Amino acid sequence: MKKFNLFLLCLSITVLSFAQTIPQQYYDLIKKADSLYNTKDYKSSALTYSQAFKANDWKGFSNDRYNAACSWALANYPDSAFYNLNRIATLMNYAEYGHITSDTDLKVLHNDKRWKPLLEVVKLNKDKAEANLNKPLVKELDSIYVEDQKYRLELDDLEKNLVKIRKKYKLNID
Repeated sequence: MKKFNLFLLCLSITVLSFAQTIPQQYYDLIKKADSLYNTKDYKSSALTYSQAFKANDWKGFSNDRYNAACSWALANYPDSAFYNLNRIATLMNYAEYGHITSDTDLKVLHNDKRWKPLLEVVKLNKDKAEANLNKPLVKELDSIYVEDQKYRLELDDLEKNLVKIRKKYKLNID
């Protein structure tokens, strides 16, 4: 019984020493950043993401870094957007090639000279992640995703044009 208790004690110490504690402030700030994004206050959203990363020793989850990049891009701060995107691509092996290439939030980055090299890294990550998968099935699923996103992008563009028309002609139609 003593050996078992000693084993449990050692196991507990090991688990606790490797467990990263993420402060609650990180989660609270991420939630606030998401809310600011949803109200289209992109600069405040991006700055709040940065506060969250700072509260967690400049660490963040891949999804949070991606969302921060979207906020930075929409706030017209491409350097900060690319910083976050490159971080997840190189340090976290971000591999969602279909998502990053069709995300309208990042559209403003497409003409930047840093866009293609970033996509190359993401594509390599994707290829590595899918090395042992059924290639024809992956290709088919990717094409379905791209087709789905195409129509969503068109709807986004139509909605933006409708908002412009409403503002131009001062229409309040809901």
